[in-house]
Amino acid sequence: MKFQLEKLGPLEKKTEIELGDLTILCGKNNTGKSYASYAIYGFLKTWKDKIKFKPEPPQIENLINNGILKLDLAVFERDIPLVLKELSKQYTPIVSKIFSANNKDYFSKAKFRALSTGYQANYHHRHLESQLSMGRKNVLKALKKKDSNILEMLLLTSDLPATIVEDFLNGVLGETLLGEYFAPPFMITSERTGVSRFQRELDISQNGLVSLWQRKPNLEPSNIFQRLDDNVSRYACPLKAEIDFVPDIVDVHSPLIKEHPQLAKLLKDIVGGDYKVEGGQIYFAFQKGKKVQRIPLAIASSAVKSQLDISFYLKHLAKKGDILLMDEPEQYLHPANQRKMARLFVRLIKAGIKVLVTTHSDYLIKELNNLIILSNEFENKEEIMRKYQYTEEDMLKSSMVKAYIVEKQTLVPAPINELGIVVSSFDFEIREMNDMFDDMTMTMEIAYQ
Repeated sequence: MKFQLEKLGPLEKKTEIELGDLTILCGKNNTGKSYASYAIYGFLKTWKDKIKFKPEPPQIENLINNGILKLDLAVFERDIPLVLKELSKQYTPIVSKIFSANNKDYFSKAKFRALSTGYQANYHHRHLESQLSMGRKNVLKALKKKDSNILEMLLLTSDLPATIVEDFLNGVLGETLLGEYFAPPFMITSERTGVSRFQRELDISQNGLVSLWQRKPNLEPSNIFQRLDDNVSRYACPLKAEIDFVPDIVDVHSPLIKEHPQLAKLLKDIVGGDYKVEGGQIYFAFQKGKKVQRIPLAIASSAVKSQLDISFYLKHLAKKGDILLMDEPEQYLHPANQRKMARLFVRLIKAGIKVLVTTHSDYLIKELNNLIILSNEFENKEEIMRKYQYTEEDMLKSSMVKAYIVEKQTLVPAPINELGIVVSSFDFEIREMNDMFDDMTMTMEIAYQ
């Protein structure tokens, strides 16, 4: 996936970002890291609703008249660059809605473009089926057999409007040609520890509106719903999704965690316990002596609250082909656990989930560099791995990583080699602190005892 951004908040200059299996955005505060990740999340969340391949009118008529249509996907594949250009034009005007910006002028000059550079068709090997139902009746069906380029469309009713047929066809073409290129996103924002507070605010607002309706029964329902919508739309799109996330998924279970149980084990080690949901209440359970103690999430530590979303995502929603976007994964974590988080990300990408993170953590970067070095051959490698308790699952190839420094109103690719990622801004601060320590303690004997 490759995107072009311009005049997006602090990111004034035209810049490009290509996502790897692991993508890292580093930089000082207020330089535009979250702007980039939010905009990418918004696009990946909405592109299916706006995709237009523009099948020829005779093709739609043929399907309506004959009830069957066969399409060569290779023909539509050639249109991908134009389709993405049009899709980008459709998305750019709604960027302000993704950020829930009251002042739309702030994003009036913003430009966002999804690029076809690097796109490789991989639909040939896939078996795909899709259907459209109305009530209990299937009205449209699409089928692409494995190792075939032909998409078959079947119309199962005689009175379906052409616009519905075309919309369904566009959706099927989008999923078939771009469904694996544009990964389904899940985002964890830096405001995640405040989500429970936002949920309470919305509950209070909704209760207040119900009370208002009871006091003023003649008030137009549309006014009530508008006020409710205004309360919800105060939050940026990723944060709104996060607010709704936990209450909605407790009865769903991810097949990924069954296939890769070490992911849950590693996260449990980071947090120091596990999350439970009972009676609509979230609890944190942890070992205390020989007993398991359970406390409401509301009184748990900030570190525990900050990892709730990733825990529930892994247990209930995660699937191969996703992309996890996470702001500041180091939030509230001890350096030892920041290092473990780096190992968790490597395990995730090896399980088939792409990861994009924004970070200020030198510990996270340095540990990722260790994992990159582990993928090389060097003397005493096995002995070192045993000493520090690493396995082959922790190895990270540098080719799987893309990293960017967000500075000077743009994204600057960070150098990556067999020794890891070079983040000069982190290195500068560390050197300066060390130099200052040396200058201050040069004549202090206690510093050298």
